[in-house]
Amino acid sequence: MRLRHPSPSPAATCSPAFRLKPSAAIVLSVLGLLGFTGASDAVAAPTGKQTEFDTIFLQVDPKQSVDIPRISQGNLVTPGAYVVDVWMNDARVAHDELRFDAAPDGGSARPCLTRITLEKYGVDFAKVGIDNKDFAKIGADACVDLSTAIPGAQADFDFEEQKLAITVPQKYMRNTARGYVPPELWDNGVSAAFLNYNASAYRANGNGVRSQQEYLGLNAGVNVGGWHFRHQSSITSGTGQPTQLDNIATYVQHDVPKLRAQATFGDSQTTGDVFDSVSFRGAQLATDDRMSPESLRGYAPLVRGVADSNARVTVRQNGQVIYETTVPPGPFEINDLYATGYGGNLDVTVTEADGRTKQFSVPYASVPQLLRPGTTRFAFTAGQLRDDSLETKPEFAQVTVQRGITNSVTLYGGAIASTGYAAVNMGAALNTKYGAFASDVTAARTEIPGTSTAQGYSLHIGYSKLVDSTNTNISVGAYRFSSANYLSFADAARVRDVAMHGTTGDTTDRQRGRLQLTLNQSLKDHGSVYADVSSQSYWNRPGRDLFYQVGYSNVFKYGTYSVSANRMRDASGTMSNEIMLSTSIPLGHSQHAPQLTTNLNLGSGSSNLQANISGTAGEHNQYSYNAYGSATQDSSASTNATAGASGAWRTPYAQLNASASGGVRSSQVSVGASGSIVAHPGGITLSQTVGDTFAVVEAKGAEGASVSNATGVKVNSHGYAVVPYLTPYGMNTVDLDPKGTSADVEFESTSEKTAPHFGSIVMLKYKTMNGRAALIRAPQSSGEPLPFGADVADQNGRSVGTVAQDSRIFVRGIEDSGTLVVKWGENGQQCSIRYALPTKAKKSDAVEAYDSVESHCLPAPSGVTASNGNHGATD
Repeated sequence: MRLRHPSPSPAATCSPAFRLKPSAAIVLSVLGLLGFTGASDAVAAPTGKQTEFDTIFLQVDPKQSVDIPRISQGNLVTPGAYVVDVWMNDARVAHDELRFDAAPDGGSARPCLTRITLEKYGVDFAKVGIDNKDFAKIGADACVDLSTAIPGAQADFDFEEQKLAITVPQKYMRNTARGYVPPELWDNGVSAAFLNYNASAYRANGNGVRSQQEYLGLNAGVNVGGWHFRHQSSITSGTGQPTQLDNIATYVQHDVPKLRAQATFGDSQTTGDVFDSVSFRGAQLATDDRMSPESLRGYAPLVRGVADSNARVTVRQNGQVIYETTVPPGPFEINDLYATGYGGNLDVTVTEADGRTKQFSVPYASVPQLLRPGTTRFAFTAGQLRDDSLETKPEFAQVTVQRGITNSVTLYGGAIASTGYAAVNMGAALNTKYGAFASDVTAARTEIPGTSTAQGYSLHIGYSKLVDSTNTNISVGAYRFSSANYLSFADAARVRDVAMHGTTGDTTDRQRGRLQLTLNQSLKDHGSVYADVSSQSYWNRPGRDLFYQVGYSNVFKYGTYSVSANRMRDASGTMSNEIMLSTSIPLGHSQHAPQLTTNLNLGSGSSNLQANISGTAGEHNQYSYNAYGSATQDSSASTNATAGASGAWRTPYAQLNASASGGVRSSQVSVGASGSIVAHPGGITLSQTVGDTFAVVEAKGAEGASVSNATGVKVNSHGYAVVPYLTPYGMNTVDLDPKGTSADVEFESTSEKTAPHFGSIVMLKYKTMNGRAALIRAPQSSGEPLPFGADVADQNGRSVGTVAQDSRIFVRGIEDSGTLVVKWGENGQQCSIRYALPTKAKKSDAVEAYDSVESHCLPAPSGVTASNGNHGATD
């Protein structure tokens, strides 16, 4: 192992395997293809020696020289501190300030990577054979010689992108869950605000009666630091009713990464993990599973085993490979399997280096209450019950906790305390080879004013099993039995409110039992069948609600079809039956081929036949449409036919929609618009409706560029666009498509990544270079060509291009007219080019082709100096 002490002086040595990306990439690529001498394709080779190029391959014109001294040096990185994006094995892991120390050979400075820094990026030095004693000898701030300390490791620094790419063999990396993004990379975003709106107007005429209704839904948000304020409300008005304003919810939210939880203050809902969910106004701190990588969300069992050598472990479920990895000799553990619905046993194969195989099975069935071993989910709520039907809204406190104990056992429970009400819950969930079970008991005590105290219990049982041999999925979604005096918190609040205020009698349905059974059976190439059964009975009214449904679906040569049958009986004993047949057929094979969907419903005494044609249009599917015809026959054998159409246009600034329909005795027409107004540090931008977490793109001068991740979203004339939806706590990649922008705009980057906090509004800045672009041919005044690879700068010394063959220069970011300076050679030879580009009709005109100019390079005028060749840029 080679380690070195940090040096306080710029002359400190640092020699990890390191390569520097040159700015004159095109020139160097040509040199690399045509032949050169040297051990590395980098400008600053690891040996510290200057790269030597064999120029004979470039002598197309014997009179043309090549400016070797300039292009062999490339962009020299000077010692100092740089804020860089750090990528480890093609994954972004940090945005850090790193110290770059001078190289002993006088070349580009090299990044100082310490043990602590590399461990933060995921390196496991124990796997390399380096222990703490080795580091104790030289100090924690010692720079590690990467290539010597870790076999096969190297670091590449892109100075222009300020990007340090580190490559370390996977076997020397610390095991992390798939999709894991370190919390230090989570982006709080910027201080910003938005207003979502959804406006619609509806008019109808039925049997001579005209009516109209207007609706405006608002969802506003303001972000300041990590605090997110949200408000939801709506305004409705219509024929015969006054204008009504409804305040739906107002709250402030802030996440707590150390607890993997969200703190909410204001109006919200309790989690439904243990007790039934209720609306409240108060405060809540609850686990947010989105803060865990997707591979650790939901339930999936640990897979443990022992390998005798460097072995390959393959995990299959229902015959499909869902995970494969290589493990070293000894015990291994796989804890980042993605949750796969109801499960299905895991078949594990361990293939040793000599070809031997071992196989075993891990039971996997799941119910919602199951958690992975070692995982905890909690919620604490304190506030007031939100129920507009109550005159007295009780205050309450609720706490719930779930803990994954082992692969097979999860324990959970909770408690509610309120004025006149208390409840406690205890339960367990089990994963066994016979399926997954969950069972819990809730005991509740309710004090009803003016009467006796009601005290009872409720038993809940859940079951789920996927039978591998037949691929049958059986799920008892819920079986619940409640005693006569058991009341849930919401029911108890209504009963107490009636008793306290003497309003109408207690009409609360006191549930006695509830059963939900679901069965899904795959028939492989012959489709699938399903069956649903649900039943509910009550203590305070006779009869039971009963519902049956069976269905079958399959594909055929031209599309898909399904058939289902429903039978329902309500508490009064009334029976109703319904049979539905549906088909879906694409009308063509093109990208925008419409879809024909038909539905036939046969019910008790009535029938309905409907046909729909729907599809999308436009380069980015920004247009959608639907047309339908329907015929209904009632029990009296009279027929009513209707037809209608609707369409939507998703523009970069809003979504517009309209619909119309008509029949023998009715007609309808509606229009609507929805979108968002976003205020951010760069100004105000109109956009499509945004979600809780979104991004603002800044790409100055790139009007017309499309956001590949969002349909119909384009950069506006001010250089901004809004990406309506991002995934919180996960790495999002947002790409820009330059198609549609002016040729006078060059993107230094068209892709950015971000991992926002939930509710954040992040700014994604794309570096662009704006200015005229042109192809100039300018030999020297004597007729001799300019040296290949010579640097070209504007009057301010800013590098704008490089000389190619035949004295041709492609320049970017120049004015309509001016002077360019060409410099080459070790003696500072130079000349100047005066140019004038064709005048555009107006400055905002987009240009799709480059201007071509013929000129000569004359001796440089006095007072004009060229750049020094170090044309990288720092932020």
